[in-house]
Amino acid sequence: MKTKLMKILALAMGAALACFALSACGGGSSDNADGDYKLVKDGTLTVICSADFPPFEYMDGDNIKGYDAAIITEVGKRLGLDVEISHMAFDSLLTQVAGGSADVSISGLTIRDDRLEQVDFSTPYYDSNLAIVTLAESPIASKDDLKDKPVGAQSGSSGEDWTKENVGDKNYTPFQEITEALASLRTGKVEALVFDAPVAEAYVKNGYSDCKVLEVIPTGEQYGIAVSKENPALTEAINKALADMQADGTMEELEKELAI
Repeated sequence: MKTKLMKILALAMGAALACFALSACGGGSSDNADGDYKLVKDGTLTVICSADFPPFEYMDGDNIKGYDAAIITEVGKRLGLDVEISHMAFDSLLTQVAGGSADVSISGLTIRDDRLEQVDFSTPYYDSNLAIVTLAESPIASKDDLKDKPVGAQSGSSGEDWTKENVGDKNYTPFQEITEALASLRTGKVEALVFDAPVAEAYVKNGYSDCKVLEVIPTGEQYGIAVSKENPALTEAINKALADMQADGTMEELEKELAI
C-alpha cells in the first residue's frame, strides 16, 4: 500500500514539475505564438513610420494609409497578427526599432550600409530615386546650380546625405517633416529640397502646384522594412510574406490600386 502511495505521489510531483517547466518555457507577452520571434505586444505587429511621405504613408483623419501601410498590413495578416501603425519623426524610427520599442518600421527606408549597422532589413520591396524640388518659377536649372544655394532635406534621410555630399553642410538645412520643408521653400528660407522622387511627385501633384520636380537623381535606392537585429526570425518571416506577395501578384495589385 505504501509503495502504491509513493508511486502516486511521484507521478503527481512529476506532473507538477512538467507543468512548471512548460509555464517557464512558454513565451510571455513578448513572444509570438510559435516562440520563433519576439513581439512588443503579443499577437500584434507594432509598426512605426513617418506619416508625411505620400503615397507611401500619410494621415487620413486619424488613420495612416498608403502603399507602405497596405504592405505591412498584408504582411501582418499573413503572419496571423494584428497590425498597429503609429507616426513618429523620421530620424527616430531606426533608434526605436533597434531599442525594441517597435517591432518594425516601414517608411520609405532606403537600405544602406550605415543603417545596417543599427538594424536588419527585409528584402527590398520598392526601387526609388531622389528628386530635386524647387519653386515653379525658380531660376535654378539643374543640380549643378545648387552649389551655393540653401538646400533642405528631411533629417536622417538619403536626401540629407546626398545634399551634404553634393552641396555641403554650410548651405544645408534639415527638417523634421517634409511639409515643414515645403513651407520653407515657399517662404524662401531654402531654394531647393531633395527627397524621394515618388514623394516629390505626389506633393507637387497634390497641393503644391507652385512647386516643380526640377530633376530626378538616379540613385537606385531600394526600400526595406527595418527590424531589430535581435529578431532575425521576424525578418525571415517578413521576407517569406513579401516573397509570397510578389509571387501571387499582391504587390502588383497594391501598386495599381494605390497608383505607385
